[in-house]
Amino acid sequence: MRPSTVLAFLSAFAAAGCVALDEAVSPASSSMPSDAGYGRLDPGAYKLDSLHFRVEAYGADKAAKASETAETLYRKVMEDTGLYSFMPRELYPLVLYGSREEYLRKTGLPEWSGGASVGRALYMYDGPGLRPTLAHEMTHLIFGEFLGRQDPSLRWLNEGLAVYEEQEASQEWRGRATTRPIPFREMMNLAPLGEKDALVNDWYGQVGSVVRFMIERGGRVGFGEFLKAMKDGRSPDEAVRAGFPGGWANMAALETAWAASR
Repeated sequence: MRPSTVLAFLSAFAAAGCVALDEAVSPASSSMPSDAGYGRLDPGAYKLDSLHFRVEAYGADKAAKASETAETLYRKVMEDTGLYSFMPRELYPLVLYGSREEYLRKTGLPEWSGGASVGRALYMYDGPGLRPTLAHEMTHLIFGEFLGRQDPSLRWLNEGLAVYEEQEASQEWRGRATTRPIPFREMMNLAPLGEKDALVNDWYGQVGSVVRFMIERGGRVGFGEFLKAMKDGRSPDEAVRAGFPGGWANMAALETAWAASR
């Protein structure tokens, strides 16, 4: 789960949380549960199906609003990745608790958590941080299902894209992360374990910044091709060349260009 304190510059909605690839069941697995079995909403909750989500909330208006927000954010992810041909195999369940207290009580998640993606389901609570938290968590679901396998070596890309979408969904974000640079080789191999360590903050800030740079400087079509190459099991250097021909020859060139842009 992404810690609430991991990105100081996103403090306005810093209660979000997520499940990393190495902590979740692979989205491609036939035995993957549709949800985590957390406590459901109280009797009388409203259910609404949309194109990509099955929303459960307290009241038709809240369900409709959450559904509209989810679909808008979903389209944004598709635009940023160029994965228009991707379609989930079934609707993503979205459980919207009525309050943070209910969310924590029924999920048993840590105090710093404000949202989770487990299996194919999203667990959130109705509050001011819903939109960016939902953007972050749904990106994990889409990335995992698109990839079709567990691959801890791509956690930097998974989290980087989720952080980018979270930033885009927030009206509070004001510019790039100001973390100390981590060499790309370390960034790609690092798997943060602690929730409040300064290195964890730096890592999350950097992977989001790198993905932003790839999308904004390399182009969304190129980023989509990069993702497809990574899905096919090609090396990061090969994926960079495939996605950004004439741009960056390899990850080292990308690192140099990203560092110069800071």
